[in-house]
Amino acid sequence: MKESILLISFIVLIIAGCHAKKEVTKPYAYQPTEVELTAGKTKFSDLTIDNLVKGHSIYYGACLRCHEAKNINDYGLDEFSDILNNMARKAKLTPEEKDAVLRYAVSIKLSNAKQ
Repeated sequence: MKESILLISFIVLIIAGCHAKKEVTKPYAYQPTEVELTAGKTKFSDLTIDNLVKGHSIYYGACLRCHEAKNINDYGLDEFSDILNNMARKAKLTPEEKDAVLRYAVSIKLSNAKQ
């Protein structure tokens, strides 16, 4: 009986360990700052820091549910826009959420291009 309990306990621990939520790292989690806001305003005159924060939150929330973070700077703006159009459907983003992610990504790209 004791052996059965020990065996069951061991199996439960193994299964629990395999299904434990792993910490998600965000290697390319560019935090929106005034630099990105200034760069983004060259394309979106009505851009606010709140727009950027929302885009950042969606990008590192909805996107990380399915895959690791991608470096926005590894993609051209047209390529990123195409990817976003495809992924927004899969992530069930609203048009406003998709726009926030696009504005965030464009601002990141533009701010890094000026450095």
